[in-house]
Amino acid sequence: MKIKLVLATGFAALSMGITANAASQTNYISTNPTIVKTKKTIKLYKNEARTKTLKTVKKGEFLHIKSVVNADSKAPSLKTTGGNYLTANKAFVAKSAGYQNPKKYYQVQYKQIKPYGKIGYTVKRGYEGIKTNFIMRKMHTYAGYNKYNQATYYAVKNFQRKHHLKVTGNVDEKTWLKMGYSKKAWTGIDSYIAPLKAQAWQGRKAHIEAMIKQAYKYMGNPYLVGSSSSPKYGTDCSGLAIQALYAGGINPLPTSSIHHAYPGNEWNSRNLWAAKKLKRVAYSHRQRGDLVFYYQPGTHTIWHVAIYLGHNRVIESWPPKIMVQPIKNGQRSYIAGIKRPFI
Repeated sequence: MKIKLVLATGFAALSMGITANAASQTNYISTNPTIVKTKKTIKLYKNEARTKTLKTVKKGEFLHIKSVVNADSKAPSLKTTGGNYLTANKAFVAKSAGYQNPKKYYQVQYKQIKPYGKIGYTVKRGYEGIKTNFIMRKMHTYAGYNKYNQATYYAVKNFQRKHHLKVTGNVDEKTWLKMGYSKKAWTGIDSYIAPLKAQAWQGRKAHIEAMIKQAYKYMGNPYLVGSSSSPKYGTDCSGLAIQALYAGGINPLPTSSIHHAYPGNEWNSRNLWAAKKLKRVAYSHRQRGDLVFYYQPGTHTIWHVAIYLGHNRVIESWPPKIMVQPIKNGQRSYIAGIKRPFI
């Protein structure tokens, strides 16, 4: 009887131990979550035993996870891709898809944004942009404003007659190549999209800095109306904003860098201002990375957008070039409002 009782008691204790251990393990992340978001302020450690504190990580931060360490133990750890350690306790961290805007706003993309529009479009009257700038300079009709005007149209027709091309007054690929420009440029100017420079496991600040870093690549380049392409060219104000948004992971459709050169699209600042998927915030609450919109005196129509850097400074494209300026100056000081791409 005693032997049976001892065995029964032993099996019961073992069973309870397994059950307790299993129950405790459900409180921990057991498979690699790839990204976690902190639910509370936690400690990040230098070593697997979690005895050497590296720093604290605030609530709401994201961490990129390489692996789960000692998944079968009572208190497994998570190892970051940077080689540090943190608790796998679900009370402190949760599996996450990474940083993202609320659903009603533009969603942050984590695959390279693709061009929207026809790559290798034919340039016609009313078009603007980089290709128009090159054409007008070749035709000697450029006078500081790169809009495909009537003079350019007639000059192109004469050029086409001279070189035995179909006379249309429009510049297609054949005419472009005959002008001495490359096939690579014909499609490359249209298709350029700033590469993504922020990852899902990085927070809001990283996306804002990616946006601003891209804008700085254009510094000193000329203001060119209807332009939004590679940093080796100039842009206009909304063209700069579009490429900066791309770098941070936002695709502000229907506004696009290709369509920006189409007739009437030099005013994409107005389309961005009207976009409900960009959050409106009070001027007094402006923050680094916000878009600052200006209206034209008298008409009160939107005519300019700049990227706020903080400390009442913006980076913008304003004639004659891309530059950093005070948020208000003698040329444009009537602010319509502030919009926030990254919430």
